[in-house]
Amino acid sequence: MMKGQETDLSTLLERASKRSSTIPFEGYGKEDRNVPGNLLIVESATTVYSFANSDIMEKEQIGEDRIRVWVRAGSNAFRMSRMSAGEPQSSSFTVAMENIAPPTAPDLPGMPRRANGFTTVEQMEHLAPPAPPDLPGMPESGRASIQPMPLPTTFPLPTTLPPAWFTLAPPLSAVGSHWAASCMGGDTYANNCAHYLSDAFMRAGYLELYPPNAHINARCGTSALRPIRARDMWSWFRSKATTTSHAPTAGTGWWAVFQLKEAVYWGGHVALLDSDSWRYYGTGWYPNWDQYLYQW
Repeated sequence: MMKGQETDLSTLLERASKRSSTIPFEGYGKEDRNVPGNLLIVESATTVYSFANSDIMEKEQIGEDRIRVWVRAGSNAFRMSRMSAGEPQSSSFTVAMENIAPPTAPDLPGMPRRANGFTTVEQMEHLAPPAPPDLPGMPESGRASIQPMPLPTTFPLPTTLPPAWFTLAPPLSAVGSHWAASCMGGDTYANNCAHYLSDAFMRAGYLELYPPNAHINARCGTSALRPIRARDMWSWFRSKATTTSHAPTAGTGWWAVFQLKEAVYWGGHVALLDSDSWRYYGTGWYPNWDQYLYQW
């Protein structure tokens, strides 16, 4: 019994020793009839390798006719790649590791968490927020009660609309009536709270949200030009507010609301609250986050 175990361990150690100085290649294998003693590895539709059998330290069958080989590092080989006549050619030999799947990443206690990979932390429209809670006493989700009135969605607006459009401030109740849970431009993001709420504001007549607006740093990629970040809308709310509060209270009218709990979701959340009917208009409601309410 011991001798069998020693043999197995010895074999494993030998294989590990061989692989430590080899490079893996994977593809469809076939005898190379142009270079006797070589093995062809068709890695992709554009890349074919030819290795000397004497340089192949180990083979592994991974499919009916697909194999993985470990080739001795530093050995000479042939590589055939598709090219276009006249294009610059690289003289270096590189292993096309992009065509070989890496091993599965382990999940071990204490290892760092995977990053979101954003260019900047401000780009929260690409990161879905946590699911809104369903807590007793929180307002219910509202729905638009009238058909949204189409408004121009092309830029520049100041040359096509009278200046009065930019000085009038429709009541916040009109914004609720124009809530459509969508963008007039038809696009979506992982987080659409500011995207869809700004759409309702602009449908209701808040055309000051069109460019230029010093508070808005990012817009959707359609001609609708809707602001898409909750913190930008928060900045705009504060610039317009005549009344503020930190506690949603029934019977106090309509409020533009920013909700934030940075430890959970840095970008925050925006919604509209009708405290008289105790309904909110938005993609969700977070009663256990810090509340910033604004009226004008």
